[in-house]
Amino acid sequence: MKVLFLVFWVAGVLATTASASLINYNTTGSTLSCNGVAGCVQNTTTSITIVGGLTFTYNTGSGSNVLTPSIINLGNIVTTGTGTNVNVTGLLLTINVNSTPPGAGGTLPNGAISGSISTNSSGATLLFSPNNTTTGFGTLPGVNIAGGGQSFTYQILNPSLGLQAPTVGNPVGQSSIQGAVTDTSAATPPTITKAFGAASILVNQTTSFT
Repeated sequence: MKVLFLVFWVAGVLATTASASLINYNTTGSTLSCNGVAGCVQNTTTSITIVGGLTFTYNTGSGSNVLTPSIINLGNIVTTGTGTNVNVTGLLLTINVNSTPPGAGGTLPNGAISGSISTNSSGATLLFSPNNTTTGFGTLPGVNIAGGGQSFTYQILNPSLGLQAPTVGNPVGQSSIQGAVTDTSAATPPTITKAFGAASILVNQTTSFT
């Protein structure tokens, strides 16, 4: 019983060593590209138009004084114009994340667009892959941004996202990309010696029970 109590006591101490962090972030520098799709015109680095009359625009996301871990906005794609069964397979979204701290940036796994869209209906999907990071939010597409002894993992919470048709949704034509940020800085717990009768434990050293 003394050993069991000790285990819970140490777990409580170590839990208090992890603290939340405040971060600022934005997705400036992201790109939405034609990626060789036939009939596609690159209007800007974040906007394309496909012959047939549909335009797709990526709008950046940002946040200030976000307390980690937290769900965040990674931007959205807005579809406008008119068309019938416009093939969008091959379009590519690359989201760049700038994070302070640690004052660095990183790129999330690419989002590949496939399917077709019409003025009033959509069969198009935005798929981010691979699922390369794991946090309390799960194993998801993400990027770890580190520097100065700090590390933050940004993830995409809806890696398979249906794109809205120009006349559908609220706001109309908008498909929002939901993300998450977690402070994944390596925690180095202090060395603790504690004895309860015949039981003793050293954290970060040899553990013994006598």
